[in-house]
Amino acid sequence: MKQQIFGTRNDWTGLILRLTLGLILFPHGAQKVLGWFGGPGFGNEMVFFTDTLHLPWLIAFLVIVIEFFGALSLIIGFASRIWSVAMILLFIGIIFTAHVENGFFMNWFGTQKGEGYEYHLLIIGLSLALLMNGSGRYAVDNMLVKPVKIPLSALAVSGTLLLLFTACNQAGPAVAQKNKQLVERYFDEAWNKGHVEVLDELLSQDYINHTPSVPDPPKGPDGLKPIVNAIRKAFPDLHYTLKDVIATNNRVVARVVMTGTQTDTLFGIPPTGKQVSVNQINIEEIVDGKIAEHWRVTDELTMMKQLGIVK
Repeated sequence: MKQQIFGTRNDWTGLILRLTLGLILFPHGAQKVLGWFGGPGFGNEMVFFTDTLHLPWLIAFLVIVIEFFGALSLIIGFASRIWSVAMILLFIGIIFTAHVENGFFMNWFGTQKGEGYEYHLLIIGLSLALLMNGSGRYAVDNMLVKPVKIPLSALAVSGTLLLLFTACNQAGPAVAQKNKQLVERYFDEAWNKGHVEVLDELLSQDYINHTPSVPDPPKGPDGLKPIVNAIRKAFPDLHYTLKDVIATNNRVVARVVMTGTQTDTLFGIPPTGKQVSVNQINIEEIVDGKIAEHWRVTDELTMMKQLGIVK
């Protein structure tokens, strides 16, 4: 049994297979466990799996463990066959729960509902090959079956690769800063200056406005452009001042003050000629460098009082 699990041909093929798998999967696992590479971290990922995807707690936990500890184990060559089986089962499950309806191809041109499963098939294929071959050269498995001397150079290469991935985590703050700049540009160019065409650049094509000013607007930039134009028509001097901006690798929260003078009709409210100064909290979900979802809370009671609609 020990030979069947840990035995290997001690060749370059196994080494290449497990390093390819391990180094591809490690960043994904590190996102889920450590919050590296712009990831959510363990707690947030568990909440996403259990509350959003409705996975059982144990399944969600195993998914994270396999991607993180499985990747590390493959890099050092420990129990590669066991982890290969785990990867095969994991990615088959991912295909049928999240990607099979999107077809084979990845969403290269942004025209599909979501990503296809070609990447997942590659991972399954590599895992099958590793399952048949074993860990290959410079693996811990070799020492478990038959004591061998691993060159220091091999250990140095593995350590260097891990250090490089760790260093890449430093990109996290840079991503958060870019997200902050994206939202600042969104308020300044689209809302303050009225350049609605910039929304094609700043918003994803399937952008969702969860708190729109009109019912059921279309997804994407075309759903927001009429809203911006209507509000700016009612308030020609409309201006948003950002008071606080908190940015992470995938979300930005902005506390803003909206000011302006209503000189035209605002969603059925006739012009009042009165000025408003209203607080808002905006939450923007950032995906691939674009705003993908939006939530807003506005002090509408204060706004209606300032317009004289209510007392």
